Amino acid sequence: MFRREIVPWALIGLTLGLVEGATAAVLVKTGFQGTASPVAVNLATALVSGAPAFSNVVSFVWANIAHGRARVQLLARLQALFALLVGLIGLAPRVGGGLVFAVVSILAARMVWAGILTVRAAVWTANYPRQVLARITGRIVIVSSLAVAATAALAGVVLKARAFDPRWLYGGAAACGLAAAFLYRRARVRREFRLLADETAEAGESGAFSLRMVREILAKDPAFREFMFWMGLFGGGNLMIVAQLVVILTDDFAMPASRQIALLAVVPLVVLPLFVPWWARYFDGEHVIVYRARQCRALVMAVVLYGVAVLGEWQWLLWLAALTYGFAMAGANLGWNLGHTDFATSGRAQHYMGVHVTLTGVRGMLAPPAGMLAYQLLEDWQRGWGKLALALPLAMTTAGAIGFNRMKNRRT
Repeated sequence: MFRREIVPWALIGLTLGLVEGATAAVLVKTGFQGTASPVAVNLATALVSGAPAFSNVVSFVWANIAHGRARVQLLARLQALFALLVGLIGLAPRVGGGLVFAVVSILAARMVWAGILTVRAAVWTANYPRQVLARITGRIVIVSSLAVAATAALAGVVLKARAFDPRWLYGGAAACGLAAAFLYRRARVRREFRLLADETAEAGESGAFSLRMVREILAKDPAFREFMFWMGLFGGGNLMIVAQLVVILTDDFAMPASRQIALLAVVPLVVLPLFVPWWARYFDGEHVIVYRARQCRALVMAVVLYGVAVLGEWQWLLWLAALTYGFAMAGANLGWNLGHTDFATSGRAQHYMGVHVTLTGVRGMLAPPAGMLAYQLLEDWQRGWGKLALALPLAMTTAGAIGFNRMKNRRT
């Protein structure tokens, strides 16, 4: 099962690389600068940086579509659709209307990817026992992250060398995604009949997944509700910082796009595989509440380093911050994909994942634009003060970290 999954997820990672938050934000900021007002381009940058999270707001739709259906065929079709939408982004003209076209295409692609994540969670839970779940899926995450990093690095090289129009990258990425969809048809789900039976039984009790079910699950599970609240603050701060950094590094530091991609995308993604096995061993031995209480400290430290580097104008420190951020995201990636399994039964795993990603979508819709508006207001008030907006993601991640640690202390 693992061997049948690893190659498709590596190939689709090459497609994903062009619509991953930091890379997409840099491509939009540099590619459309001057085609619209600076405020419009900055807000577009914030939207695409938050698109990976924002798109999850439709996850309940995907949960309903997947409910009781064979997973492999559905995932293969979603992968193919995702690849086609990524290819479509390359057709956006470099004019004001093209900015809207690119943003809408990126959002559409990410919404399909949200469906892939929602459906994939149930496949992984069914295929791999809980005591080794993080280690096995961590290997898939490692390979996929390296593929995403490779695409980001290639985009940086193309932007720097100007060897050809970077829009051609989207066509190549789409071809990789279509190949992934073709290969994924060989994958299997262990005892899928049991998974489908559990879902059918749960559906008889609770009905289709909906926003009403989100409220129901949160109302009936106070531990999960509190966990989601602190995730909202913690994750919201994390989602703000990328767009703010792209704008600051472009407008205040005049940093080339290729270096920004290396700093904000390639370095964290290359570092991530080095630490996923370490985080996976810890996740497999602890409840996600205990796990998050430790993992959150790394992200707070990364945000602090980014802020100090920007305010002190020490570009060398940005690289240390990127390394720390990669370390933190290695743990965050596992916690995000698998954390709901410590609260849900087998039949409701997809519902809990649906709640989790739906709330992620809400903060993805609100947090990046809010962070960018904070930057814009401070910058309009006094030129150069926009950098102080980095205090907002720091405050939110710190508040979330405090909340996770309070939950952990009550368990021990």
